[in-house]
Amino acid sequence: MTLKAIDDAITPLQRARLELGWKQPRVIAELISLAQQLGIRVARPASLKTMLSRWENGVGQPDAVYRRLFRTIYQADDDQLGFTHRFSDTTMSVAPAFGMETVAYFRNVLDQHIQADHLMGPHHLVEVVRAQATLLDQVLRNARTEIRPQLMTLACRYNEVTGWLYQDAGDGVRAMQYSDRAMDYALALDNPIDTAYLLMRKSNIACDLGSPDRALGLTEAALRESTKVPPRIRVLILTQQARAHALRRDASACAASLDAAMRQVTHNEADADDVARYCTPGYVGMQAATCWTELRSPDRAIPVFERALATWPAIQRRDQGLCLARLALAYALSGDPASACRMGVRAVETVGSATSARAMRDLRRLRERLAPWRRDAEVLNLNLKIKNLVQGAPHR
Repeated sequence: MTLKAIDDAITPLQRARLELGWKQPRVIAELISLAQQLGIRVARPASLKTMLSRWENGVGQPDAVYRRLFRTIYQADDDQLGFTHRFSDTTMSVAPAFGMETVAYFRNVLDQHIQADHLMGPHHLVEVVRAQATLLDQVLRNARTEIRPQLMTLACRYNEVTGWLYQDAGDGVRAMQYSDRAMDYALALDNPIDTAYLLMRKSNIACDLGSPDRALGLTEAALRESTKVPPRIRVLILTQQARAHALRRDASACAASLDAAMRQVTHNEADADDVARYCTPGYVGMQAATCWTELRSPDRAIPVFERALATWPAIQRRDQGLCLARLALAYALSGDPASACRMGVRAVETVGSATSARAMRDLRRLRERLAPWRRDAEVLNLNLKIKNLVQGAPHR
């Protein structure tokens, strides 16, 4: 291996491999061999290849088990390998005392956080959930073998939800970072459902960050294993694919993805999955209408939004506010300022109790779209309400 290649290494972990003159397959073989000697379960070779590439390129970091293996095969310490750690070796570990009761606690708390998110939005929750995701990352360093898979699954979910909360709070960069951390766990668990779901989530974030081409590639990757995931996951992937097509102004491809999603959302097995339980015909309807609004087809969007709102669950207040804001925007696009203002006022009232950066963004777009009627009394009133809401919204 040339000195230049070693000097050009992106991370200390990559440099350690290059200094030994090893290629990635050698590292994977060494990891698997050592894990077998120690009686440790690791991911399959294909997943390890993806994980190693991500870690060597600075995307996430290995958990405590993989760090131990890397330290041994490279004969190096954490600092030399670029592993960050928060606690010294003398810090008392509480992980060995954890049992299934603790697993059940974290699972129940996560369910409560998700319900609270529907009711209040992300701003009051994101730091709490982030702290618990970090705690689970640390607990896993010494977790007992019998509960390790459950804790890894929970760590995956907590990091994914943290990414979602950051996204809905308007911080797409952190949203992608925590989704990457969740993906590391999904790959380590060799779980095709979580992997496909996280590819969909990363696609969603990529769209918010203005990268529809990247988003489309992520959905295509997720659909390669679509036969291994429940119908609702496939529906979510398809609706996200439709959104990416809409942002690329490809109406025919968008329509094809939406048609496929609507056919599957009513599938008899649609209730078999838990992580995608929010994926209902009403949810898919809102996503479809959002695509038609993006494609400047408000006449197609408006009736779909209205049908979705007619059956919207009261507990999902945050998404109800988002749906109202998008319906108001569709009315404005159609040249109906009176209906846009009526729905806009309802949106402001709902978003005020369950804030969302996505809804706030759509309300700002609504103000811009109503500019031709800015002197109308109803528009003036709505603009004032939106201004007051924006000024009083939590900021990150």
